[in-house]
Amino acid sequence: MRWVNSQLGRVLGWVERAIQQERWDPISPQQRHGSSIVEVYRIVEETIDQFFALKVPMRSTEMNSLFRGIDNAFQIYANHVIDNLASKDDLVPPVPILTRYKKEAVGIKAFVKKELFDPRLPDERRSIEINVLTTPTLCVQLNTLYYAISQLNKLEDSIWERWTKKMPREKFIKKSIVEKSKSFTQKDTFDGSRKDINAAIDRICEFTGTKIIFWDLRDQFIDNLYKPSVSLSRLEALIEPLDVELSQLCDIIVEALRDRIVTSLLQASLDGFLRVILDGGPSRVFSPGDAKLLEEDLEALKEFFISGGDGLPRGVVENQVARVRHVIKLHGHETRELIEDLKSTSGLQMQDGRSKLGADSKTLLRILCHRSDSEASQFLKKQYKLPKSSA
Repeated sequence: MRWVNSQLGRVLGWVERAIQQERWDPISPQQRHGSSIVEVYRIVEETIDQFFALKVPMRSTEMNSLFRGIDNAFQIYANHVIDNLASKDDLVPPVPILTRYKKEAVGIKAFVKKELFDPRLPDERRSIEINVLTTPTLCVQLNTLYYAISQLNKLEDSIWERWTKKMPREKFIKKSIVEKSKSFTQKDTFDGSRKDINAAIDRICEFTGTKIIFWDLRDQFIDNLYKPSVSLSRLEALIEPLDVELSQLCDIIVEALRDRIVTSLLQASLDGFLRVILDGGPSRVFSPGDAKLLEEDLEALKEFFISGGDGLPRGVVENQVARVRHVIKLHGHETRELIEDLKSTSGLQMQDGRSKLGADSKTLLRILCHRSDSEASQFLKKQYKLPKSSA
């Protein structure tokens, strides 16, 4: 038992060292994972070889300890990979303060240039850390985690096979083995690793999609789409930079993770779209007539991710797009309808009740804040005491 604990401590030391030395470059065009996971598997397999080479009676307690130690090593590895990921709050700019439309003395004018929003941005050090995590780096991390989890079954089978071969030679502890080996026959010895590795993959996928939309493409997408108006700044201009990002993802990511990472990019794109049309800030205005153009842009984004059948399954994309389509439909309603719906839903209170139009009061309120007419502005002034868009 002492030997097992000593060796497992050595394994953890190697895991730490391997991660510290990892530069997240693919081993080769065919092996698109990092070298650290290969080193971790090497030291784990070496430890297993030494364990089964011991000329001492084997008990299930030692075997349990070995399994737990290896499981722990892979969990630590997975968590180390995501240690340096920024939080979503670091990537997504703060939501602008809600304001109401300002009618200028001369005609109807878009919101003034000066916007009321929290200018908080990640500090310089955090920004550097985010920029270091390029799309290729994140893809290699994903490939590495996939390699880690895809090899676990083989490792598990190998250990179990060697254990069962050794059992007959340990007849004097046969009773103990029979009583305790049930846990080994179930394919759950590395479930902790599988859970943590899958969670790390999900975390990196979400981070990658969010980073591309809200960080790498922030200027084109979040800051400038539909400025100064929908008709003058269509989403079509974003398709090319999105295609560049998508191509970079697909060139590096292993096939087994392709749909998973592309779905994350789709979700982030839709989050960005919603951000623009619901929390776009004082310099974005929409009218009911814009709904048709917004729907066309959403359709273009949808078809981009379906890619004529070469991309994500149509059903998957349609399900994701539905939440944005509903908001666009709300933008198509006249101001009077939106006001009446908001009144009936919330009783003029900011609550989460559902309206006749199928929207919550917060969504209706945000649409009215972006509505370019005096009727919406007067309602927001009277009922919600919202400031005008100019300081």
